[in-house]
Amino acid sequence: MMVQFTALNSSGALVADKLVAENAAEAYAQLTSRGLTPVRIDVKSDSTSAQAKGLQSIIRKLSSYDTANPKRAPRKEVPFFTSQMSILLETGTPVVASLEAIERQTKCPHWRMLVSQLKQHVEEGGTLASGMALYPQQFDAIYVSMISAGESSGTLPNILNHLAGMSRQTDRLRHKVISAMIYPAMLTCIATSVIFVMAFFVLPRFALVFEEMHVNLPDSTKALMAFSNFVRQNIIVSLGIAVSAVTGVVYWLRSKAGRRFISRNVLRIPIFGSLVCSVINARLFRLLGLMINANVPLLESLELATKATRNYLYIELLQRVHDSVLNGQLMYEAMANSKLMPPSISQMIHTGEKNGQIGKVLAMLADYYDDRNETKIGTLTSIMEPVILIVMGFVIGSVAISLVLPLFDLSRISA
Repeated sequence: MMVQFTALNSSGALVADKLVAENAAEAYAQLTSRGLTPVRIDVKSDSTSAQAKGLQSIIRKLSSYDTANPKRAPRKEVPFFTSQMSILLETGTPVVASLEAIERQTKCPHWRMLVSQLKQHVEEGGTLASGMALYPQQFDAIYVSMISAGESSGTLPNILNHLAGMSRQTDRLRHKVISAMIYPAMLTCIATSVIFVMAFFVLPRFALVFEEMHVNLPDSTKALMAFSNFVRQNIIVSLGIAVSAVTGVVYWLRSKAGRRFISRNVLRIPIFGSLVCSVINARLFRLLGLMINANVPLLESLELATKATRNYLYIELLQRVHDSVLNGQLMYEAMANSKLMPPSISQMIHTGEKNGQIGKVLAMLADYYDDRNETKIGTLTSIMEPVILIVMGFVIGSVAISLVLPLFDLSRISA
């Protein structure tokens, strides 16, 4: 069928032409392979069956719009949306046309509806930032403030590019942490499974043998058998205790007291604590650097960074920095007295403030910490694997020794 399209070439000029494709998806693939960015794709066909299929497609699309809810749009789509908007705006595409192009490409009905609402808001005379502010679950206060600063200063494409880069860096670090934890998590699950299999199937058989032989059991073997009997005879109670304990810990960690406890003690854990501190510093410097470079006022930047931070120690630090700046002092003066900021980092911030390059310095510090964190994650993974293996070997070895010791007594008696 014949497809009419409007697209942007590499120089940012609009190109209108026709091509032959079976559907809009194939037309989009052909255009992107030519180095064009599709803005509008119209599928036309003289075939009655094709028209019927197109009508069915429109009906399905309308039905998806009816059930779509922009407030349910998944936040994981924000980096893709930001990257697409950055590319389109950098090529000179107007905001409305960019939103229309993204709307056509988006498969998630909730996100498609959200982008449609943003486009309608801008068409009615509103700003992109004010439209995004209507959806705080997808666009947080920092994101909206930077978009607003970009619109007012005419640097929106640059701001979106920085936001997309920050999102990619955050996703890359998250994936690296998840990948690093997969192997230790698998080892822990295997060890737990082995212990429960022994408690339910292996230990009862050994208990019968020991009972028939009238062997005097060591204290470790008695404790092991008592644990096995309790778990097997009180399986519902055991599961209830385990579920209650896990639920109680989760609720406590989510409470204000629990979050304060974690904030104050997680940074004291050897190796792991320094990694957490480095990750928070990297995110904090990245946010402040981006906002300051986007001409967001310093006090507002500090307030937004405080809202984006969950660790209470850093929240208190940012509040002290805010009060220091509000009283006419420098950020350095509050950071220099905190154990969360190394003296060398505080001195670099002080130099940046004196030279009027604080945004650039913070961005450089964020890059430094990001590179350092990737190395630390690799080191932590290499340390955790042998530690978990040693713990697994100790637990399973203790169980095995407790079962073998009575057998040695039997061999001495028989001899």
